[in-house]
Parts: sequence; C-alpha cells; structure tokens
Amino acid sequence: MQRQDIDPKKLFVIVVLTTLFIFAYQAYLILFPPQSTQGQGNQTIKEEKASPEVPQLLLGTTREKAKPTNLVSYKSEKFELVFAQEGGRLVGFKDLKYNKELITEDEKRLNLFPLEVFTGDPNIDLALNSENYEVKVEGNRIRLSLKKENWSIEKILEDRGNYFVLSVVGKNLPPVFVSSGLQVKENDFYTHSGPVLKVGDKVLRLGIKDIQSKELIVGDIKFAGVESRYYFKGFQGDISASAVYRVGEKDSLVLVRAERPLNLYMGAKEYSRLKLLGLSDVIDYGSLKLLVKPLFVFMYWIYEHLNSWVFSILALTLSVRLLMFPLTYKSTISMMKLSELAPRMQQLKEKYKDDPVKFQEEMIKLYSEVGFNPASGCLPILLQIPVFFALYKVLTITADLQLAKFLWINSLAEKDPFYILPVFMGITMIAQQFISPSPEKSQNFMMYISSVVFTFLFANFPSGLVLYWTFNNIISLAQSYLIKKLITKP
Repeated sequence: MQRQDIDPKKLFVIVVLTTLFIFAYQAYLILFPPQSTQGQGNQTIKEEKASPEVPQLLLGTTREKAKPTNLVSYKSEKFELVFAQEGGRLVGFKDLKYNKELITEDEKRLNLFPLEVFTGDPNIDLALNSENYEVKVEGNRIRLSLKKENWSIEKILEDRGNYFVLSVVGKNLPPVFVSSGLQVKENDFYTHSGPVLKVGDKVLRLGIKDIQSKELIVGDIKFAGVESRYYFKGFQGDISASAVYRVGEKDSLVLVRAERPLNLYMGAKEYSRLKLLGLSDVIDYGSLKLLVKPLFVFMYWIYEHLNSWVFSILALTLSVRLLMFPLTYKSTISMMKLSELAPRMQQLKEKYKDDPVKFQEEMIKLYSEVGFNPASGCLPILLQIPVFFALYKVLTITADLQLAKFLWINSLAEKDPFYILPVFMGITMIAQQFISPSPEKSQNFMMYISSVVFTFLFANFPSGLVLYWTFNNIISLAQSYLIKKLITKP
C-alpha cells in the first residue's frame, strides 16, 4: 500500500488553527482560571480537623468585633506600616515604591491581620489577638508587648530595608504560630493566587479549592506565605511547621511556627529584592520553568544595564528572534519553494483529480525534484510555540512592569486604555502577509482572520505582552524581507 503524505498546505492550516486554539484556550483560562493543583514532594502534608497543633482562627467571636482604633504608625523609605494596639496587629502596610496597600478589604472586614499569633488554646488566643498591647517605635525597631498575670508575649520587628526581622518571644505560652494575613487582591491573569511554601527543595503552590479547611505542613520549610500575581506576604527562615487555612471561597492564610527569628517579607515580587533574600523561588515561573526562568533573568539583566523596560523587552525580543533565525530562515525557504510549486501542484490536482493515490506519488516526486521537505516548513513554527508561551509567562510575572511607562501607557502591566497598541500590532500581523503571501488565497484569508482574532484577544492583555508581540512582528517582517533579498539576489 502506498504511503500517503499530508498535503503541506493542509498541514500549514492545521498549524495555524492549532495556534489559534491555544490562544483561545489561554483566553478561556484567563477568564475562568482553574485552581492550581497541590504538588507534594517528600514533605509531610496532613489535613487537620481538630488537632490542637493547628490553631483555630476564632472567626465569628468577640475577637472579630474588636476593630482597631488605637493606631501607631511607622514609615521608612520603602514602606509605611500601621499597628493596632488591639491585638498588636499589622493593620496597614503600603509598598511605597508601587503605591500599593497590601492589607486587603477582606482582612479589615474579617478583622484578620498579619502578625496575629495563635497557640491552639482558644482562651489565650482570644486575649493575644484582642487585648491592648503596648506599642513602641524605637528607631528602626517596633516593639509590641502584652503582659498578663500568668504569661506574656513580645513581638519585635526590626526594619532591614527590603524586609523586616520578626522575633516573637512568649513566656509561659505554648508554641506560637504567627499569621501572614490574606493574599493581595489583583487581576491574577492566570497566575497562582494563594499559599506558597518551599519545603526542602520543593516549591508548593496550593490551590484554594485543594484546602478543605486547614492543613498542617511539617518539614524543612524555607519560606511560607500567600501570593498573588505581583505580591507576596510571608516568612522566611528556619520553620518547622506551617498551618494553611482556607478562608471563605477565595481567600487563604498561612501561619508559621515562630520558634526563632524570621524574615518577614511583604511587598512586590521584585526579582532584585527577592534575589538578595534568597526568595527568588517565590516568583511563579510556571510549567515551562526551564525556558521561563532563563528568559526572565536575562530580561532583568538587560534592564539593569539599560534601565528601561521598553528597551529590555525590545532587546529580549531581538535576542530571541536572532536565536530562532536559523529556524525562521529554513521555514521561509520552504514556504517560498512551496509557493514556486503552486502552479505545478495545481496541474497535478487537475490531472489526477480522480486518482488520489497517483496524485500523492506525483506530488512526492515533485517535492524530491526541488528538494522540498513538508516538515521543514511547519516544524520551525511548532518549535517556536513554547518559546512564545515562555515569553508570555515572563511578561505576566514581572512585577516591575507596573511602574514601566510607554508613551501614552502609564503601566505596561495594564492594558492599553485607548487600544492603540493592539490595533498597531494587528496591522503588523497583516503586513506580514504582504511580505510573505501564501499561494493559496484561502490561507491568506485565514491569516487575515487570525490577525483580527489576535487583535481582539490582545486588546485586554497587559501592554507589555502586546508590545513584545508588536516588536516580534516588526523584527519578523525585517527578517522575511532580508531573506527574500538574499535569495533573489542575482
């Protein structure tokens, strides 16, 4: 039986449709994001229903009604903090660089704040988180103290610039857990939002739906806290146990055992900050980490030298396109050969329209004559897809883009308010069809349609992503033009 090869034109159409499907699926995930699954390495994770080791949060008690009124403020160059004497809690925390308040409305509604402490004894915990503390600001140190007849506790925060060192000293108290607070609310754009911990060498990102009520995690915990797309609230240090809670339908909270001094980090997941603390794994590189992390680090390196995120995106795009140029060159050559074969292919179709087997045989002979390999045109396109998604991920997790501006766009982390950039991006996609038109009118029509689809799809994407794709199209146009010139040069 004769082997029947796939028509390369049909294969090209399949590739285009597959790419469109992938983008449509990504759009669906953005609109209806699934919860992340719970990865479990060699660490111990066990659900606790009534274990005294896992404290109750005392929601719905008199503690929840003890709203903070007596406040003490502390301001540094990078952060502004507000402490409540009631419960000795952190009721305000602003990252001044990003002008972002990290204490959420849900935390205020539930009266559930960072730096709350729990022992597992409801009576003690109620006093710990509702009675008035003595709050003293001593230079770069904040001291919160509560003394009772039979026990006492002191929370000491020391400002270290990008982070704080927290010491919790209890006298005649059971082991104490301290709270991270709830995760920051923002447009997560299909990134993880919820508990994140590093146990041993494994980074766990727990989906909120995976947490039935509360779970106890024990082991060699390097850091634990809650994250959103751009922000992290949590602890780093020698942590032996952490309790993870689900609060309502969308919120989560993490407690860590405060046996020793801990680093408290609250703020943007800015790589330069996190790297100094050894917290770079807080950044969610996703399932394509092997591709995403090198590109992410490379883009940051470019930024550190150019001090411009726009030029960093351009330089990253140019670098990737240059690395992919051999594939692009091969693909372009193949498609040009296919274009040259179009008239002869049409003749074969008409000649053997009633004999598909013979048509396949003659088509293979024709390919052999000109040295055309169908896979050489499509394989390079397929190989570039994971690279694009890696870049897509890089540009959705870069917290610094919140402050990056481009002409009329105030933040590359937000969509273009006037949709000018997405429209221009669509024009560059259409322009590519004029540089490298397909011999088949139907394929050209499909590519025009895909350009329109991409324009509407990217309209609500972060401007940094749209800018990358626009740069990519312009560089691709230049490469196609150059390849044509080289080939047609007499």
